[in-house]
Amino acid sequence: MSRPRALPRVLQLGSFSVGEAFALGVSPARLRRSDLNAPYRGMRVAGVADSVTDRARAFAPLLSPSAFFSHARAAALWGMWLPLRPTTGDIHVSTLYPEREPRMAGVIGHRFQPAGVSPVLLDGVPISSPVDTWRMLSSELSLDELVAAGDSLVRRQTPLATLQELQRVVLQGAGYRGISLLRRALSLVREDADSARETDLRLLIARSGLPEPTVNERVSAPGAPTRYGDLVFRRWRTIAEDDGQHHRTNPTAYARDVVRLEQLSADEWMMIRVLNEHFSDPTSIARRIAAALARNGWRPPRSKLHLLR
Repeated sequence: MSRPRALPRVLQLGSFSVGEAFALGVSPARLRRSDLNAPYRGMRVAGVADSVTDRARAFAPLLSPSAFFSHARAAALWGMWLPLRPTTGDIHVSTLYPEREPRMAGVIGHRFQPAGVSPVLLDGVPISSPVDTWRMLSSELSLDELVAAGDSLVRRQTPLATLQELQRVVLQGAGYRGISLLRRALSLVREDADSARETDLRLLIARSGLPEPTVNERVSAPGAPTRYGDLVFRRWRTIAEDDGQHHRTNPTAYARDVVRLEQLSADEWMMIRVLNEHFSDPTSIARRIAAALARNGWRPPRSKLHLLR
């Protein structure tokens, strides 16, 4: 098969409409060649358009004046912590009344009252705000997934919202689909987390009946280099650390963590390190943390004595 003829340079920079291509003299046959993707009716993309960002950019020229990206696709664009499931497949596009929501293959359309949502611009693309997006996710995510998404908004580094903003969007959401789940999630959201796995560990601790730790608290001694612990039980000099995936994917960060944890151990902090593999047995994680707390003076209620056996 012959090599496809080069497209006009302006069409090589991203997505373009079939109408734009025709106006520049591109033939219908050329638009059917395998080097072009057709993610949406009437649109073409030079190259691959598999990522959330690529698919959003491909659809952006089709957005009407009141349309914006929303729900899980918006959450992915904001970098919220999500399970893989809702970030694949169709994109979500919303409009404001009275405009009709889009209806086409590959797109899930929604429509909102103008007073109920305030779209913003992200890299020039209209999108639901971080807190509005979190509220929308209540119809798509489980409780724990919604908590992780909320934690990601009020995370320690580059937060996208404040806890007060999350509280406000819940108060304003009376009658909204999923509002009961959102209220439950809000009660479990905590500031300063660094990862969704860290949130998973914190929720596991809470459901095991253990004392609630503080999140990423400074634990270094006065005058020493600044050190933080993931989940800190200060009263009992114990830290639960999520080792996550960085010990495999980022050797430099893992090496720094080894030194940090050694120094904290030297300062008489009890360290419990939790790997992804440990989550296959949540009870075992709870027992390890409970045992460490007990060695440092914690006394469990009678209902939780089984954790020390």
